[in-house]
Amino acid sequence: MTRHIVAIGQLPPPLNGFSFATRSMIALLSEANSVTVANIAPPFGKLSLLKHPVRFARVLGACLQLFRDRKRVNRICYLGCEGGLGLIYTLLIVLVARTLGYPTYLHHHSFSYVEKPSLFMRCILTLGGRNLRHIFLCDMMRDGFADTYGGRTRCYLISNAAYVAPREESDEATDSTRLVIGMLSNLTAEKGLDTFLDLARQARKENLPIKAVLAGPAGVGERAAIDAAVAELSGSLEYRGPLYDDAKTAFYRGIDVFVFPTTYTNEAQPLVIFEAKAAGNAVISCNRGCIRKQLDESDLLIPSDGEFIPTALAWLSAMSPDPALAARRKAIRQSYKARHAKARAAVTAVFDFDEA
Repeated sequence: MTRHIVAIGQLPPPLNGFSFATRSMIALLSEANSVTVANIAPPFGKLSLLKHPVRFARVLGACLQLFRDRKRVNRICYLGCEGGLGLIYTLLIVLVARTLGYPTYLHHHSFSYVEKPSLFMRCILTLGGRNLRHIFLCDMMRDGFADTYGGRTRCYLISNAAYVAPREESDEATDSTRLVIGMLSNLTAEKGLDTFLDLARQARKENLPIKAVLAGPAGVGERAAIDAAVAELSGSLEYRGPLYDDAKTAFYRGIDVFVFPTTYTNEAQPLVIFEAKAAGNAVISCNRGCIRKQLDESDLLIPSDGEFIPTALAWLSAMSPDPALAARRKAIRQSYKARHAKARAAVTAVFDFDEA
């Protein structure tokens, strides 16, 4: 059934996991529905000093769009749910949508209010009433939300795998003498930068045939730490800076194992893990958010309170570069193709229902 969707959320710039997922979801919804988009992202660049006034004006604009489209047939509101104080904006939009009679789909991307109760989320649930539906990234997020707020919610599951297309097999040669590990992220301590650098140092200390490749934007302090490590580990550590498009694709094709030692409190379902698996990379990561559900038998999940570096090195040492890695990459890509197709189908299923 064709819908008219008023899609509200943060869109790039700035580009981050939340804005990328929202933009990608809107693109999927636009394939079979009429969609009106309202961008409520914070201002970028020079206007960032006016963050809250500009955001409030954009939220009011989104509410006005809901009012304009109130008489459209089969209308619904799709809303990317924020975390922290951003829930205040979500609350306002949910209230207006309910007043105008919109069925509202709240798409959750943060564990901040799942693991710790939020007064704002309780208000959203109360004011949203029966018109409110919830889209979660995995069953762990759904179950955690139910445990935190109690009661039943009308909910659906859509994995972020829906937004990351499978990669085609590449003929590019990889390093046959060393295992190549890589990390790509916004490079901060919370995302695991320090742990990755220490992992590269320890691999060098133990004379393991491992090369580390690092990519992503870094602040001044982080860049200084990276440059020092690159100089210290000459030849064993490479930093490529922020990567986009073809350069990003080449990064994933050139590594064997993607390492993501995140300790970020609000980590949900990192897109970089799906990007790595789409390219055929095995993954080593921590048990946070939905990550456990992203990994499978080809990967290594390390408990949040576990010893990351010795556990990872023991696992990597058993993966010496050999012809078996090519078969492994192919199997990972094939498995991810099925996951991506399932997630895409879930998008259609969520919005193709009988309202009665």
